[in-house]
Amino acid sequence: MDRRTRRRKNGFIAAVILAAAGLAASRTQALPRYGPLEVAGNISAQNLIRFNPDIDKLAVVQQRNTFKLRVDYQMFDQGKMMSKFDVPFIERGKIFILYRGVYDSVYTYTPSFAQHNIYGLNVPLRLDDFTDSQLNALQFENQLREAYVDLAFKGIPLSLRMGRQQIVWGETDNFRLLDRVNALDLTWHLQQESWDEQRIPYWMIKGLVDLDRIPGPPHDLLVDSLGLSNSFLEFFWNPGDWYPAKKDFLPRPWSAPIANPLTDSQSPPQGGRGLFNILTNLKCAGRPNCQPVNRLFHNTTLFKQGDYTRDPHDNSQVGVRFGAVTPQGLQFTLDYFYARWNGGDDGTNAAAYTAIPASQLSQALAQGEAPIEAIMPYVNTAGFSLNYADEDYTQTVYRMESIYEFGVPFTDASKHYPDRGPASQLRNDLFGVSKRDMWKGMIAFDRPTWIKPLNRKSTVLILGQFFWHYLLDNPNILCDDGKGNEVSCYSTRNMRQIKGFRGSYSSSGVTVTGIPGNGAVIDRVRDWEALVTLAATSFYMGGKFVPFLIYVLDPVNSYNMEVIAMFDYYITNDIIFNLTQRYFINTVSHPVYETWGVGGTNRGRSEWGIRLTYQF
Repeated sequence: MDRRTRRRKNGFIAAVILAAAGLAASRTQALPRYGPLEVAGNISAQNLIRFNPDIDKLAVVQQRNTFKLRVDYQMFDQGKMMSKFDVPFIERGKIFILYRGVYDSVYTYTPSFAQHNIYGLNVPLRLDDFTDSQLNALQFENQLREAYVDLAFKGIPLSLRMGRQQIVWGETDNFRLLDRVNALDLTWHLQQESWDEQRIPYWMIKGLVDLDRIPGPPHDLLVDSLGLSNSFLEFFWNPGDWYPAKKDFLPRPWSAPIANPLTDSQSPPQGGRGLFNILTNLKCAGRPNCQPVNRLFHNTTLFKQGDYTRDPHDNSQVGVRFGAVTPQGLQFTLDYFYARWNGGDDGTNAAAYTAIPASQLSQALAQGEAPIEAIMPYVNTAGFSLNYADEDYTQTVYRMESIYEFGVPFTDASKHYPDRGPASQLRNDLFGVSKRDMWKGMIAFDRPTWIKPLNRKSTVLILGQFFWHYLLDNPNILCDDGKGNEVSCYSTRNMRQIKGFRGSYSSSGVTVTGIPGNGAVIDRVRDWEALVTLAATSFYMGGKFVPFLIYVLDPVNSYNMEVIAMFDYYITNDIIFNLTQRYFINTVSHPVYETWGVGGTNRGRSEWGIRLTYQF
């Protein structure tokens, strides 16, 4: 049986299973609760059709079918287990399990559609270039998303959640600051869908101390003396089960808009230059049966594993926050995290790897390793969030969130390989890392507003957010003009960057990457980055029809934009039809190296989405 036939067979089998599941769902009512046990879930099918840059060239880039099953079991209640046995220390407790199975048939029949990189050029990579084992890994998911135990103890104001879970702190929507405990799976659909689906769950312990229930000190000092209410202290510990944000390269439909710089042998901008091929030729020239270079230094893995072990000693993540409400009604939290760097899933243009010293190049090549190492360093983060509802004057909820990060890693072009010697041909490609502090924040508002011409029966909820990133002590970008002079990289073409930070989409230290007439193009790490979002939603037909409109603007990077229109129609309370349109808009023809995953990263990826969901 050939490869294509096997795929058709797999696709047919999966389609039959899904059709049978849908037929069974259509004949079944929502599952009833049985005492302390409750079972629920949903089945959904989503198709994404890409139509940019030419609306007459349509491509199906996703056919994702998802099955989710949720189980809640109230094991302890009022000090009794299973309503029969007295338990001396536990007041309440439940077990929660959430399973998700996914089949994306686009990886079964591998449609041949054109994809464009960040330069707007067609990349000659197709889904058919993946091996059978790679396609199987991409098209199927069989994952225990969450599985934890909630316990509330008798006599003390402490509750614990232990197990595989997501921890959500913060006030932001669609883009993240304090919501940083669980890294994101950006291969799911970048950040274009619910983060509940995209967060990578970890095995963790989370605790909550209800300070309002503590008599005397320290309650008197922390709460009563300040007039605070609803005060709590929350903490978490991830004892070794941590992964960074999941990312990938073309030809995956939702990936970084570049070819893999390690394996794709074409030169930029069409490819990644193929570092493994370059190093293998350097090592094995004239030597038959030579071991190729095919992995990173210290056996690290890009976007997955740094030089550490996944155990509590070497990979623990911890965090704590204090929250309360002031007498004026201001809700606030004070937050602290000590955790490894997630990998820039908050829009930071940071480094994912670093070059090792030139003195270790021979050792790395002898071991079949490239002289670069994937890095996920520990970063200290302190922050706060504010939430205030002004009911008297503006009828608006105001939100703010801010963090300060210590020691974020950035690729530093001044830390390049020497101009002479065995490592000289790598001087334009591999760089070391420097660390800097960053200040990030968000201010937002939510306001229900009567707009009678749009809706006579319900208010329109309007939501606005403004995000900023500020990089402290960002060095200037300078180039070598070929005569040993340091000059501006934007004055002359074909120069080599020798100072300043480089962004994650830079695949070469040369300022020109092959686009005629566009001059110097460098993924520049800016001092300031900013983003504006504005959204509106309302309810029609008694809540059966729910539109949701979103506008996203990056005013720093050539005013690139995203416009989203989503429409939910509840055919019944259990069957939901969703239609989504996403438009990624650029105002310039040259590459836009924006950091947020909006119109620059997703240039040429505008799409229509259709999803049908059955809830039970």
